[in-house]
Amino acid sequence: MDPKALLDSLDVGVAVLARDWTVEDWSAGAARVTGVAPDRVVGQSFWTAFPTAKGTHVEQTFAEVLGDGAPRTFLFPARAGEAQGVIFDTRVSRSPRGQLILQFRQVREELNPESRAAQILMAFEAERRLYHQMFDTLPAPALVVVVDGSILEANPAAVALLAATDARALRGRNLSEWAPATQRTPLLAALRDGVQKPQQVRLGIEVAGDQVAEVEGVITNVDPGRSAAKLLFLAVDVSREVLLQRKLLQSDRLAQLGALVSGVAHELNNPLAAIAAFAELLGVDATTPQLRESAQVIHSEAERAGRIVRTLLDFARQRPQTRQPIDLKDTVERVVALERSALKKARVHLSTDIPDHLPDPIGDPQELQQVLLNAIVNAIQAIEASGKPGKILIWARRTDGYVSIFIDDNGPGVPVELLDRAFDPFFTTKGDQGTGLGLAISLGLVKQMGGRMFLVNVEGAGARLGIELPAAPAPSEPVAPARVRRAQRPLSVLLVEDEPSVRRGLELMARRLGHEVALAADYAEAVRRLERRDAPYEVLLIDIHLDEHHTGFDLFEQLRLEGRGRERRVVFTTGDSMSAKTRDALRISERPVLRKPFNLEDLREMLDRVAGA
Repeated sequence: MDPKALLDSLDVGVAVLARDWTVEDWSAGAARVTGVAPDRVVGQSFWTAFPTAKGTHVEQTFAEVLGDGAPRTFLFPARAGEAQGVIFDTRVSRSPRGQLILQFRQVREELNPESRAAQILMAFEAERRLYHQMFDTLPAPALVVVVDGSILEANPAAVALLAATDARALRGRNLSEWAPATQRTPLLAALRDGVQKPQQVRLGIEVAGDQVAEVEGVITNVDPGRSAAKLLFLAVDVSREVLLQRKLLQSDRLAQLGALVSGVAHELNNPLAAIAAFAELLGVDATTPQLRESAQVIHSEAERAGRIVRTLLDFARQRPQTRQPIDLKDTVERVVALERSALKKARVHLSTDIPDHLPDPIGDPQELQQVLLNAIVNAIQAIEASGKPGKILIWARRTDGYVSIFIDDNGPGVPVELLDRAFDPFFTTKGDQGTGLGLAISLGLVKQMGGRMFLVNVEGAGARLGIELPAAPAPSEPVAPARVRRAQRPLSVLLVEDEPSVRRGLELMARRLGHEVALAADYAEAVRRLERRDAPYEVLLIDIHLDEHHTGFDLFEQLRLEGRGRERRVVFTTGDSMSAKTRDALRISERPVLRKPFNLEDLREMLDRVAGA
């Protein structure tokens, strides 16, 4: 009779272990009594197939039999799920080739159900199943490991965290396989220390080399009475909390940046306002084409600098989200202006294709700027990493009630297997240079605006980031070229401005429009002029920041309290960002504001509107 057939016909289970603990044979009887099929154990380490035996009397018995060759027997409770929690009576012997021969059978079959031993066994099994069910139903990832990090057990939440197919696929593997290289040594040290007292660890979880989560774990010895400790690693996924912390930190940094930029903006915009005013006046009154051209260049560059400062203020200023039609061309131009130096340094040519007839997208202008800035920075970095010059194209089209904005680059593109994860928080292909938050935050902003965002590779042309936002009902009207027009009628204007050069420039601009202008350098001088009965000013042009002790709102409040209605003639001017307090004061005053630098047409339109009202 064939030895294999004879072995399989026995009522007892038979298993053969090699000296390196690999299961070489697993008989049909072994499969019957344990419920474990041969293909699940043959070729595996015995400790992987039966991890709970590691560090117990089973391992000690195996070592003794290998050492002296004398057969021994022991009782071993199988792990629930593999043999329904039964106990095996096992005999171990050593073969001439140094293999271990295991013969085992279920003890329960020989016990009278009415016997005390059977009842004890049933109670033991019921309690063990309860604990096993509690372990499996824990909502938090839980692992049972040994001191070297080898995994013995994993609940479904841990299987999901480690992206495994099932718990069997994790047994015998080392927890440190999922830890970043820099965290493996501290993790193993925490496991060793966890034998004596509970430990807390912060651990990144990597799958296929990419961090997918961050967890806080507690390590405690759940079997302290044995020489080979079994450690419970209970983890809490704190990825969302970490993301919120980083966003809060970013918000705090933006708040600090906002305060800094606000002060810088005030110092820049005031001289820019003076430069722009004088340059525009020189251009209007120029007597030669060369002088006119020079004045126009000075004026346009001053306005460009002013737009850059305003864009920086928009990025740094925290304010409630808005939904309004967005001038897409202007938004793109402002963002590109911020990256002009980076584009040159990376040898990247950026072009745009935004049709004039395109409807405005609906959303938050500041948030769209942030999304576009992140997209352009990513495209520049992708091209720069290739070491070659490159191109970026920003183009837009209308598609079924949406405005679709595309940012194309001719960089290396995104690996196909990573495209689906590009918007995941903390996912980055930039190593330590990236936070993995840029696209995740951008996606959140676009969704809040009622749109969607996607990333694809363009065959032979790099990557394309697409942004779809709801379209406004009608396209923006083309802006007519600015031209100097005189005011509808001459007005008597009081200009209150503390900066001498700005005051002089605005005075000349107002006079050029045909108005009569009186000047005040500070709050006190403005009060004196307003107290004079022979000065019925039709418009009061007041800077918000006047001196150390007074603001334009103080002057406005004094006019309101006098009860003559002169507060309705006020137009505020400002050269810096507006804090929440300033915005609230403007909202309460219900007065318009001119942001420096502004041009003749801006000033003419504002003065005519206020005088007409």
